[in-house]
Amino acid sequence: MSRLAAFWPLWCRDVGSASFLGMAAVFLGLILPLGLLLGRADEVGFMLAFANIGLCCAIAWQHNRLHAAEWTLVNPGFTELVRSHSRALLAFAALLSLLCWQFFGIPLGYGALSMLLGGGFLYLCYLRPGSFYLSMAAFFAIVLIDPLLEQLPWLNWLAPVVAIALWYWLDSKLWRGPWRQEAVTLYCTGMTTGGLHLPGWSWLSITRHLDAKLFPLSYFGGPAVNAVLLFMPLLVLVASLALKAKGSEISYLHLWVQFTVMMSSMVHWTRCMRWRSLDSLLVLPLFSGWNDFCERMFGAQFKLLLLTVVSMVFSALIAVLVFELPLWIWPVAVLATAWGAGFSLAFGVFCKNTVHTTALMMLMILPLVTVDVALRFAKEGSANPPLWLGINGLLALLALASMYWTRFKLPRG
Repeated sequence: MSRLAAFWPLWCRDVGSASFLGMAAVFLGLILPLGLLLGRADEVGFMLAFANIGLCCAIAWQHNRLHAAEWTLVNPGFTELVRSHSRALLAFAALLSLLCWQFFGIPLGYGALSMLLGGGFLYLCYLRPGSFYLSMAAFFAIVLIDPLLEQLPWLNWLAPVVAIALWYWLDSKLWRGPWRQEAVTLYCTGMTTGGLHLPGWSWLSITRHLDAKLFPLSYFGGPAVNAVLLFMPLLVLVASLALKAKGSEISYLHLWVQFTVMMSSMVHWTRCMRWRSLDSLLVLPLFSGWNDFCERMFGAQFKLLLLTVVSMVFSALIAVLVFELPLWIWPVAVLATAWGAGFSLAFGVFCKNTVHTTALMMLMILPLVTVDVALRFAKEGSANPPLWLGINGLLALLALASMYWTRFKLPRG
């Protein structure tokens, strides 16, 4: 089997690496509309960084998988095969950064700093496989790149040099090592949870109550999504105050909408990963049959949608007040989040694998573009607020109807 032909079964049929590659593909898909249609060069860099972190997480997953199975280490040429695929992904990330710099004018620092962040994350996974649970933190750390480049512009030429040196050193170090018990535990857990994990810190105890309210959806999704939605307003507050303090007039409200909507897709991402354990759930004396299970899932999805909307109510209000945006932007952002999350939950029930969930994540482009265009019209003073509210309100009602219509469409196989 050629190296190219081996890439698909090794990386795209493994649920862990396929999920992160799919996430990278989603954000790559956002680069063209943001760069060409909306002309938002700063956000193209943001999406580029997201895609690069997704590629680094996929490499970290394969590195862990390699050290979780003894046969992969003793099989002649297998380690070198995975290593060559990782090099190809790194070369693709470097080429993508250069293309964005050439065609969209994106500073090289976006790609380089994200690869430095991804390299640091991978090195932590090398030292301790359990560090892979910090993958969500790696994605959220991307918000620091833009302020760093504004305050330290010389990073645009220094970061690429350091990133190349770091990955060269990692390439010579990562692929040697023995079988590791901790890697086995991480791999087995990650195969059922998608690597989404939050420690049981006492200040996250409130998520346990939400998990109970959102059962059986929480059985598949776990506490991570709930915690992100709970603390999203706090994150928006800190980021907005930091941006305002350095003189920025960009609220990034459309990106907060995108992140919030993405959580609804993440729920079905983890559901697809844990769907094999459905039989063990159904044998418990909790449901009177398949239809009762579907009804309970629909109820849990509706509660998750309410949590999503409440989270955005506070997040959008913070952004509107801090950046002194027109007040009508607040309900538009909330309604766009409602119909974006509603459609994601409605069509997410059809997903059976990571290919489907990757396609599902493309839905978050629509509310992102909606809020971004609304902000532009508000800035130009040419908006028609009642029309914006009416259209988004109708879409929210349609999303609710879609959730109700698809409540019995969950795949049984």
